[in-house]
Parts: sequence; C-alpha cells; structure tokens
Amino acid sequence: MRMHRQFVILFVVALIISVATFTGELILLFNGKGTEMLPLTLSCLILFPLAMMGVTYSINALLELNRSKNALIAENLYNLGVKSTFYDMNAFQIRLLALSRIRSLKKKKQFIIAFTASNLSVMQNTNRDEDIAAFNAKIAAFLETQYKVQKAKNKRRASFCFNLGMFYLYFYSDDEHYVKEVVNNISAELFRLAEEKVTSIWVQPFFGVAEIATDAPLIESIENAQIARAVSERNFESLTYYHESFRGRSSKEDIDEITKALEEEEFVVYYQPKFSLGAKRFISSEALIRWNSKEHGLLSPAKFIPIVESAGLIHEVDTYVFRKVCEDLNEAKRKGRRIIPVSINFSIYEFYSPEFLNSIMSLLDQYQINSSYIEIEITEATSRANTFVSVSIIKKLRERGIRVLMDDFGVGFSNIGNLRKIPFDAVKIDKSFIDDIVTDPKSRAIVKFLIELCQANGMEVIAEGVDNKDQVAILKQYKCNTIQGFYYSQALPYREYEKFLLSNPFEKKEAKK
Repeated sequence: MRMHRQFVILFVVALIISVATFTGELILLFNGKGTEMLPLTLSCLILFPLAMMGVTYSINALLELNRSKNALIAENLYNLGVKSTFYDMNAFQIRLLALSRIRSLKKKKQFIIAFTASNLSVMQNTNRDEDIAAFNAKIAAFLETQYKVQKAKNKRRASFCFNLGMFYLYFYSDDEHYVKEVVNNISAELFRLAEEKVTSIWVQPFFGVAEIATDAPLIESIENAQIARAVSERNFESLTYYHESFRGRSSKEDIDEITKALEEEEFVVYYQPKFSLGAKRFISSEALIRWNSKEHGLLSPAKFIPIVESAGLIHEVDTYVFRKVCEDLNEAKRKGRRIIPVSINFSIYEFYSPEFLNSIMSLLDQYQINSSYIEIEITEATSRANTFVSVSIIKKLRERGIRVLMDDFGVGFSNIGNLRKIPFDAVKIDKSFIDDIVTDPKSRAIVKFLIELCQANGMEVIAEGVDNKDQVAILKQYKCNTIQGFYYSQALPYREYEKFLLSNPFEKKEAKK
C-alpha cells in the first residue's frame, strides 16, 4: 500500500510540473520569447498524458486496495467478531513473499508456525460460535501487539494470519531456541486468556513448525506447518517440527482397508482375566483388540495400531472396542452369565477429547451397563500430557462409578509424584519389571518398593506379564493385589473367555482349600 501511495505522489508531482511548465511555455510563446524552449514544451505535451495515465492507474490501485481492505475487515468481522485488518491467507502470502526474499539474502532461517488454541476441528473453529470467535479475536490482538512491530532489541519482524480456524505466524531467527520461546509465549497467553474469563472452550494449544525451504513454493511450507500441527494433535504433543516422513505415512489404501475392516467387523475383542491374590478369584479383565484380517490373518495391535493412528482413525477404533465390550456385557447380563468388570485402553487423543465422558456414558446407557463394570486404562504418559485436565477427567469418571487405571507404570520416564497428584484407582506395574524378579535382586527391590508406594497412596497394584508360579510366589509375598499374565490365562476370544470364567482350575483349586 505504501508503494502505491509513492506512485500517486510521484505522478501528481510530475503532472503539476508538466502542467506548470507547459503553461509557462505557452505564455512565453505568445509573447514571442519561448521558441527556444519548444522542444521542452513538446516533451511536456508527451509527459502530460503519461502522468495522467499514471495518476489514473494509481487511483485505481488505491481504490482496489481500499476494496481489499474493506473485504478483509468484513472477513474478520465474520470470523473474529471484530472489525480488524488482521491478515487472511492471501495477504499473509503476499507479505511473506516480500519478507522472505529480504531474509533469504541475509541467509536467515525462516519459520512458519501453524497453531490452534484447542483440539477443536477446523469446522468447529469456523462455525461462528460466539465464544470461539471472541477467543480467536483476543489471540489475533495479542499477535498484533506482540509481533507486528520491529523491536529494537532483537530486530525481528513477523507476519501472521488467520485462516479456517487456524493461526499462522512467520518469523526469522538465527537462534534455534527462539522457536520454542515463541511457542511458550503464545501458549502462556492462551492459558492466561482462558483463565481470565470463564469460557466454554477447553484450551489445549497444538503447534506445528516448518522451516521455509528456499527451493520450495511458499504454499508448501505453509502446508508443512499444517501437517506438523496435525501430528501434534494426534500425538498430544504441544510442539512438532515438520519432517518429510509426515507425508505419506498412511496411504489411501491403508485408510480404505481399515475403514472397510471396521465396517465388516474384522476387528475382534479378546479378554485377559486378572486374578486377585486376596480374593482368590478373577475379579476383572482387560479388553484387547485384534485384527482378524481376511487378507493378512490375525494381527496383534503392534502390527496395525501405528497405521490406524497415522490414518487418523484411532477414534473410530477406540469407539469400536468400547461398543463391542458393551455388547458382550449386555449379552452376559441378559443370559444371566457371570460378569466381572472390564478395563479398556483409550488413546491419548480419545481421552482428552471434549466428548470423551459423554460418549462413554451414552454407550453405557444405550446398552444398559452399570458403570461399575467399566474400568478405563490410560498410560502414565497420557496422564502427564496435561496433569490439570487429566485430574479433572479422572475425577468425573470416578464420580460416575468408573475406575481409572494407570497402565504401563515404569515404562520410559516415570514420575512417582504422579501417584500422589493423579487420583488413580489402580496402578499396573509394567511387565519389564516383572520379568527378572526371580533372578535379579534389584528388580525384586524395585517391585517391592512400587507395591508399597502405590498401596500407601490407596491404590490397587496389578502386576502385568506374570508368566510362572515363581513370579506369583514373590508377588504374593510382597502383598501385590492382582495378577495379570499368561500364568493364569492368555487373552481369549469372548466365547472362550465366558467358558473360562465359568470353569477354570485356579478358582476350583482355591475353592477346595
């Protein structure tokens, strides 16, 4: 816009000079004194229409810019609920083309960040909900205040836009830590805004970062940032840098095959019972998914869950498993068969979904299942992703009579402080600790410590992957509550599981004592 204003000034000055010169020459010419200036006069005659053309072009350009500005204001009024010239995607790209050329000459690293304030889908973000629009307007105002002007301290210039429910931020920096600084700065503001006023939006930002490649179209870098943000949301990571492997992680064939398998119910639920050392009977079981593929045979979760996640179908699979469990429990209730609680694993994406609790209660009502027959298993990593939110969700589940279990405790980086902070009903000690308790004194000491620690916090302790009677004897000595593993039973298809509950050697043996 500044360039067009300069054109207007230039052509107006040229017009004034040409008109003044031409008028003066005419006066001199009529007085018989200006014949020697005739060439200049003729030049002015040529310059005059050119100047007029330039002024006309510049005026039209200014009018077009004004129309674009009004359209941008109308767009922001629609999306953000305020009159603003906050950039849209078109203005953003024009701005980036100018800035990126300058920065590339200085050999600066350039980045694009794509982010949303929550895991609301694009359509939810653009449904003109007043709360969402107002919240996005505050984010836009923050970006303008924080990044619009060039600051003397760091001399960084940024640009930004809002498009289809997503914010984009461009900047350059030689400091590799500056990206994280920007992300942390925006995140802090989002949470501050959420606390400032009660809102119906659950704030959980997801950021995707892509470095602009000098040999690639700008739109591709923008898309890379979008893809990285989607990966952040899928893995519930706050920040993800784009990597080439993100493209093509799941093919259309994979998506079609999994979708078809869901429709044709090729996925089946197996049940692995859990034995209580105190009660001396099976008190619950864990639902485990298998894929009985017509093409590939029976597949374990390790073979297909990564594909399901990359295809974006984990919600459908989680819901499928839960529905199947409800169907089986409903059938057992109708036929008067033995029923024990079933624990179900949920992905991090599903657990933090705003509709998680409602969808569970809806299916329980649909199949008339008492909530005491359902247990939810989440990994420690899931609970740590957002401690404040996870505690809130777990409390709501427990209020409805649903027990919550921490799965795989001890895998990777474990924080025993979570046992105090997060109100789990039970903790499952990972198989990796159990494997060596017979032969390794250190493993035994760790398991004994974990059992005492969990029980001191009022939690049931479940040992996973117990394969032999020597392991059972040690766990019994350490007063472990519950055992799950091949020693008692492998995971069984539903019909075999039903028969196992009715007649098994372990409960029979205890009954004879």
